[in-house]
Formats: sequence, C-alpha cells, structure tokens
Amino acid sequence: MWLKDDSKRFQYLLSLHLVNTIAFLIRFIIICADLSSASSDAKGYLVPILLLDLGVSLIILFSNVLYILLRYIGPIVFESDRNKMLCCSQSFAWSLATITCLRCDCHREHPQAVLLTRFGTLVGFEILQFIAFVLACACANKYGPSGLGYSIVAAFSFVPSIFTLIVEYLHHHRLWFDYRPDSSLDKKPKQSTCHRCFLPMAMLNDQQTSHWQHARCPKKNNCESRNLYHVLMYHSGNRCYPPDKTQDNQIVVGFHQTDYKAAYSIAENGFRPSKSGMLGAGVYFATSLDHTEFKANQYGTYICAKVDLGRTYRTKIRHPALPENYDTVYFEHERSADEFCVRNLGQIRSWIIAIDQNPNERALKKVDTGRLPSGNFVEDRLDESVYKGCFSSL
Repeated sequence: MWLKDDSKRFQYLLSLHLVNTIAFLIRFIIICADLSSASSDAKGYLVPILLLDLGVSLIILFSNVLYILLRYIGPIVFESDRNKMLCCSQSFAWSLATITCLRCDCHREHPQAVLLTRFGTLVGFEILQFIAFVLACACANKYGPSGLGYSIVAAFSFVPSIFTLIVEYLHHHRLWFDYRPDSSLDKKPKQSTCHRCFLPMAMLNDQQTSHWQHARCPKKNNCESRNLYHVLMYHSGNRCYPPDKTQDNQIVVGFHQTDYKAAYSIAENGFRPSKSGMLGAGVYFATSLDHTEFKANQYGTYICAKVDLGRTYRTKIRHPALPENYDTVYFEHERSADEFCVRNLGQIRSWIIAIDQNPNERALKKVDTGRLPSGNFVEDRLDESVYKGCFSSL
C-alpha cells in the first residue's frame, strides 16, 4: 500500500504542492489582468479576491521554499540546532517551514497534535481560498467577464488542493496510527488496549538533537510532565524519573528494554512477568531510559510505560526478603540507577514502544534474540526523514 511507502508519499506531497503553486501563479496573472480593465464596482470584488488568494498562497509558497532550503542546504547553514542565522534559530526556521509554528500547551503534552495543527492550518487556508472563489463567481455573475476566468481556474485548482489535504492527513496518520514494525500486512494486528503506539528510535529526543543529552523541552529538568509522548520526544534518555519517597499509589514513568519479538508480543498481549530476579518475580523497570542499557538482558526495543506503583516496599539490599502485602518492590541504587519490580500486571497502565530500525545484528547474534518468522527484526520500516523539522521545538 502506498500509504506505507513514505518516500513515495513524500514525493506525492511535493508534487501536489508544486501543482498548487503553478495554479496560484495562473490565478494571480488572471486576477491582475481583470483588475487592470475592471470597473470600480468590479474592483470591490477583485481586490478582496486578490488579497485572500495572495495572502494564503504566499504563506504556503514561502514555507515550501524554506522547507526545501532547510532540508538540502540547512546542514551547511546551521552546523547545529543551536546555531542562528540573522537572529533566526534552526528550530524556529523549521517551525515556519513546516507550518507548525502555532503552538500551545497541548502540543507539549501531545506532540501527535503538531501535524494536526499543520493540517488544520491548511484546511483554514483552503476555506479562505473557497471564499475567494465564491467572490469571483459573484463578480462574474454581476460584472462578467471580470472574475470569470479566475473562477474557472480556481474551480479546477480545488482538485489538487483536496488531494493535498488528503495526503497531508495520511502523513499524520502514518506516523501515529499506521506504523506497525511487527507486520508488513495492511490488516492491523490485534493490540493491547494499553499499547499506545510504536515509534522509531530516530524520532526520540537524543536522535533529533545535535547536542549530547540536550532536552528539547524548554523547561529542561524542571519539567513535571509525565506524558509518555513528551518524555520520549522532548527529554534526553539520561533524565531520571524517581518517585516520591513518602507516598504509595504513585503514578510513575518506567523504562524497559527487550528484544524485538518480545516487544511485539507485549504490544499484542501485554507484559509477561519474569519468574525470578534480584527483586523477585515480576516486570522490571528502570527510572531512566539510559539505565536500561546495563540492566536489560535483551536489546533492540525500548518501552516507556506509565505504572501505578501501588503499595511500595523500598529497599537498598539486593535479593531482600520480600513481604507479601506489597504491590511493588523498589530498589534504591547507590548511584541513582534505581529500578523497581511490579508484581501485578494490572498496575502497568499504558506504554509506548520505541523501535531501533537499524539494529546491530552482529551484537544481537550474541544473545538469544528472536526474529520474526520472515527472519527480519523489523517488517514495516518508517522513513523518519520525511517528518524532519516537524517536532523541532516547543
């Protein structure tokens, strides 16, 4: 299905925007010609038409040209995402180029709304162009032939414009709802209600910034958000999320690393507890994404989960005598590399699975890491480069 072919869908998007630009130039020439010979009464229609079409189309044209420049020349102009050119940072330039500069607090908690904002902005622009079309029809009816040529070309222009909006929405849908690395089939596999989505590792904060362990969230370590999307996409993997020491029944963020086959099974059926471990039987989580690197036995996928700790037993002793009346055993590490073991699977409320689409197969062969029946680790590969710049800043 061409929806899964990210490169082809991206090419369609570029082609459609090019067609829309050509259609705008034709409309602009026609409306200027009409203005030069129209009566003063007809200009009462033609001037608003020109302003509406010119305003909308120039904004889109500017953003498209800026996007092409940033995508292909940006790495030369901006050596890092902190560099500025003419007082304009790279992240701000990207937000203009992708028409995602209209941000609010909801984007901080729900980055999946960023592309919807772009889509909504384009829909708003299309409504303004439809108003210009209605005015042109009214002008042609009263003062024809003024506005007639414009209305005909504008009517045909709606065809590529509508297709552009469809592909723009599919662009959003592909990332958040149709990325399924465990299956190349069009049919969506059954998934646990707690599984939120898969994300390619390349979309995470540390892979999107040129500075090591630099959080893209403006609040940095003062950020109190525990939204899973925000944690993964706007904070570095070294950020720790320890719970309050004085309370039970806390909702915390935990991190788990496992192999591909196990991760796909978790997405479908939920977690399976280990039969033994340093803190007994259960599901183990670290308080930092980076800490899973030396705590996990399997590698390749990272799981960020929201966990209800319930009644928590804290210890600084490895292999402690475990009480029966606790939901979670929390180990306080001397170097702040804390971890906890959840006994009741119902306490794991939701999770997002980040997939390394380019695994080190030589390293994975050293451990018992199961492949899919096809022999691949990833069936459905998402080209993250087609979303470049969309989530650059908050």
